[in-house]
Amino acid sequence: MSNAERQHYRIQYPVAARPHITIEGRSFEVIDLSEGGVRFRTEDTPSFAVADKVSARVRFQRTEAVEVKGAVVRLGSREVALKLDVAIPLRVIIEEQRYLREQHRGMA
Repeated sequence: MSNAERQHYRIQYPVAARPHITIEGRSFEVIDLSEGGVRFRTEDTPSFAVADKVSARVRFQRTEAVEVKGAVVRLGSREVALKLDVAIPLRVIIEEQRYLREQHRGMA
């Protein structure tokens, strides 16, 4: 699905710039995110199931942490996708886009 078909613009992070999401005391590397969703990498077999409700904190490298809530919508090989009920503010998404353009050109 392209960004044109999505409700929200999705930021795909280069490895060096990835934020982390903390769920129940465990930290995971964020692969990509939007206002309405987060996809993150797990080190082993995910201990999540589709439809699990999740409360989490996304910590960005350059600024604030954001509290989010949602549900697991997809599980893949070492990846989990969340659809957020409590979204990431658009202001934070715009700041992240600006930061990535300025600091991480060509690092994806």
